[in-house]
Amino acid sequence: MSYIKNLPNNLSLSNCYHLLLIFIILFFIIYGINIFLSKEKFQNGTMMMQTQIEGGNENVIPKIIHQTAPKDQKKWRPEWEPCQKSWKTNFPEPEYVHWMWYDEDLDDFIKTYYPWFYDTYTSYDEKIKRIDMARYFILHKYGGIYADMDYECLKNFYNDLVQDKVNISESPYKGWEHVQNALMASPPNKQFWMDVVNNSKGKESLEVLKATGPTLLSDTYFQNTDLVNILPVDLYNPQKDTEAFDKEDVVARHFGTISWLGKNKN
Repeated sequence: MSYIKNLPNNLSLSNCYHLLLIFIILFFIIYGINIFLSKEKFQNGTMMMQTQIEGGNENVIPKIIHQTAPKDQKKWRPEWEPCQKSWKTNFPEPEYVHWMWYDEDLDDFIKTYYPWFYDTYTSYDEKIKRIDMARYFILHKYGGIYADMDYECLKNFYNDLVQDKVNISESPYKGWEHVQNALMASPPNKQFWMDVVNNSKGKESLEVLKATGPTLLSDTYFQNTDLVNILPVDLYNPQKDTEAFDKEDVVARHFGTISWLGKNKN
């Protein structure tokens, strides 16, 4: 074969196969290490959050800040990094545990702790639907505070939360929702979150807001108003592009980048 003739004298076809085999082995070793580190990160984070919960009162909100984002930061919106830093500034470590959930973490989490929902979880036709549902399960399992990546925190409001209830931000868009799932907090094991999950059954194919988002959450709220403390819109979720958004007494505000409508929809 002509290409063998062109090989350097010290490089036989057998050596080429050996080199190729080495490259393949190295690839799978590196891939395996990445999977291991991802699993270890998930397990270590779980232990950190469990430490926050153990020995505490189930009617107290753990000092955990949950957020979700793609692992590839090239996919992050410009607002996300400064918003994330605002939470770390106002809810400083080590008093507060900050846990960033990546897509693969969410998949492992549902598969590990809520296997009965996993088939439904993986069947959703849009990525945002999986993320929506995962955040309800996270708050059910661990409790704490959940905030969207485009939510800016201006003050520490932990002591203003009602500790024995679910706390949800009021929506500025009352035409189709009363509350939003962009900022929520609760103790662990609150039945409210399972009520949200139960209400989602049969709605998997509906558009996002009704299937898994604020409309679903609002419907569940109206069935359980005594279980929920509403975080008032003027302090926690003033409408963007209005004077209220920049008032001095605002505690947190949502930039609403709606990244789930973009090219990474699925």
